[in-house]
Amino acid sequence: MTGRLAELTAIISSQTKKIEDYFTANGLPELSFDIHGPSDFPVPSSNIEIHDARRAVVNATSELHDLMVGPREHCRWSAWSYNDNLSMLAVYHFNVAKIVPLDEEASYADIAKAADVDEVNIRRLIRHAMTNRLFREPREGYVAHTAASKILLEDQQMIDWVGLCSEEFFPAAARTIDAMVKYPASQEPTQTGYSLAHCPDQPMFQVIGKDPARAKRFGGAMSSLTGGEGYEVKYLVDSYPWEDLGEATIVDIGGSHGFVCVALAEKFPKLRFVVQDLPKTVADGPSRIPQEFADRIEFQAHDFYTEQPVKDAEIYFFRWICHNQSDKYGTKMLQQLIPALKPGAKIVISDNCLPKPNTADPWDEKITRSMDVTMLELLNAKERDVDDWIELFRLADSRFKFLGAKQPPGSRMSIMEAVWEP
Repeated sequence: MTGRLAELTAIISSQTKKIEDYFTANGLPELSFDIHGPSDFPVPSSNIEIHDARRAVVNATSELHDLMVGPREHCRWSAWSYNDNLSMLAVYHFNVAKIVPLDEEASYADIAKAADVDEVNIRRLIRHAMTNRLFREPREGYVAHTAASKILLEDQQMIDWVGLCSEEFFPAAARTIDAMVKYPASQEPTQTGYSLAHCPDQPMFQVIGKDPARAKRFGGAMSSLTGGEGYEVKYLVDSYPWEDLGEATIVDIGGSHGFVCVALAEKFPKLRFVVQDLPKTVADGPSRIPQEFADRIEFQAHDFYTEQPVKDAEIYFFRWICHNQSDKYGTKMLQQLIPALKPGAKIVISDNCLPKPNTADPWDEKITRSMDVTMLELLNAKERDVDDWIELFRLADSRFKFLGAKQPPGSRMSIMEAVWEP
């Protein structure tokens, strides 16, 4: 065999062998969708060599699959992929994972009775979910868990993520083109696919914030995502020169319960922090942090569309805040910092930075560009590439000097930095 097929099969063979040898040498469990198999890829993210091999296998097998399917069939079945969301929504909505006993079987009749749903239709949807390795049918008419469905039984944050994506985001995606037609080039969070699907003329965060159950699910889902592969806080902690700041104040804007500041405080004892967020969020902040950091981490209610109250800090920090903003509101947010900034103050942003086409790992690029489209669906916001970040600061004020973007190895997020030079 010659050509691209040969290249791909060689990559798969050599890199799989490298992973297998590592697993054998370290006594790691075999990868499997059996419920007793590992729930995650059981290699520390610090092992760059093995994770690079893993990515090579993922990308090569994906391309090989598409070549084997062919362009026409690839288009045909890609257009049908919304059914994957539908069957997962059914599993979530009817709580199927908790109805099926972990180490036993449940009949479709039992599932239908427990979920109070039509047996014929729930069977159809579960069997579709099985094509994505959610559950299995060990004998006709009975359902048992796989490793994937087991996660939807035991991992509440992942359950929240699936619920958020399937119940909130899936309908928003279906209405996004309608919103683009109705509100051309809109930067308003009230004119989105989400608002058309769920709450006409209202922004997503306001609607979710008014509903305690939805707000709790959203928080769990975000915890699942931010703790997922490539989003760990350690990349931020280890990849910016925090030590060089000496005794300094960091203002974490939109910092939730201060988990980033706790991670920084553990490693850099000279730093002090102010965590800013909505009143209900920061009210719980002090109880969420270790007592040993109580004198170094302060919580403060603040709306980042209003003037920044903490003056003369060394760094004003945003993690996963800017991508929720269109340029209209992102510039407004940055402009509210200006009265507080001393010369040389830094704006540090931990967020996505879109790669230039054909420059990034395809797996990572698919995830990041999916995040970009999601921001359009939900908020009329966006992910940004380097040029977009430069433009955002230019629009905010010409006295901001953009210093660049850095993506730590293994991280899906980048660190953007600007300095205030009045």
